[in-house]
Amino acid sequence: MRWPHEHKRPPVVMAHPLDIKAWKHLDVSYPSFAAEPRNVRLGLCTNGFPPFGHYGQTYSCLPVIVTPYNLPPWMCKKRQFMFIALFIPGPKNPKGNLDMYMQPLIEELVQLWNEGILTYDVSLRQSFLMKVVILWTVSDFPAYGWMTAGRLACPYCMEHIKAFRLAHGNKQSWFDCHCQFLPKDHRFRRNKSASYKNKDDHSEP
Repeated sequence: MRWPHEHKRPPVVMAHPLDIKAWKHLDVSYPSFAAEPRNVRLGLCTNGFPPFGHYGQTYSCLPVIVTPYNLPPWMCKKRQFMFIALFIPGPKNPKGNLDMYMQPLIEELVQLWNEGILTYDVSLRQSFLMKVVILWTVSDFPAYGWMTAGRLACPYCMEHIKAFRLAHGNKQSWFDCHCQFLPKDHRFRRNKSASYKNKDDHSEP
């Protein structure tokens, strides 16, 4: 767990979460947390899936996984170090009720951040007060609290969305919406032949 503290690399190298701005920003903002290299930095991921596929059985499973990023890069994404903190099975996706299921986990994480827990370090043969922080979360839009169905599925574009309904599939498509996030002088904005609606895009991001 002390690996990030003991393995510093040049600023131009990015091979571990400790190399990115979020990690360094936390060190500057909370120096007392950063002073103890064994304090744990976690990533929290959620994603639901139908365990029976699309064979007519309505059922959903939603695991909530925490991953410690203190480990070396060749370990922190291995299956044995991805811990299922919560598992929500049921006939329907929890969607808007996800925060209710998450309450016990959030309470424990808040306690680990504010108060910490006395932990024994086997390698150094000493006890220390370990604290935990969530560096970031990875989730899809339903876990983010935004419904993905319908035309207004983007929380950034809102009513300015350029989605259109497919004539034969009867579904919403955002095929032409990606060019607006390119720089104003990007050549793809002027490429009418690659556009579904055969027009260039001059709109603001």
